[in-house]
Amino acid sequence: MAFSGKLALTMFVSAAAVLVTSLGAGTANAERGPDGSLYGTLALSTDGGTFYGAAWNYPSWGASDAAALNKCAHRGCKVMVQFANGCGAIAESADHTYYYGGSGRNRAEAERDAMDRLTNWLPPPPAMFGSSAPPKQSVHVRYSECTAGA
Repeated sequence: MAFSGKLALTMFVSAAAVLVTSLGAGTANAERGPDGSLYGTLALSTDGGTFYGAAWNYPSWGASDAAALNKCAHRGCKVMVQFANGCGAIAESADHTYYYGGSGRNRAEAERDAMDRLTNWLPPPPAMFGSSAPPKQSVHVRYSECTAGA
């Protein structure tokens, strides 16, 4: 492998490690709240890049919010979605400009909810007439996470 190839591979592996570290993880021991629920939060900042923080399996939204914002560790991080005994997801527009959170009982429901909410929220395409009118921008899931048992 050429030096530039090794350097590229090293940079990719390093970037992946940073991404996993910045996303964080849920608590090792799923500590249920007084109501018996597990809570999670996904946070996001797009100030100077795209940064995430995720926390799940916490005993309250307050605790999961604080952990997600702490793991996001970037100025401008905001809570995008909270979820209890289920999953949360963040959808992103194709041009990487718009983001929306959603939740559900399982990962598929949360991802569909986030994509539907973003699709419905997106501004309409510019006014054009006839068959040349562009379709509404597509969306995809950027990140999702679930509490234990979801």
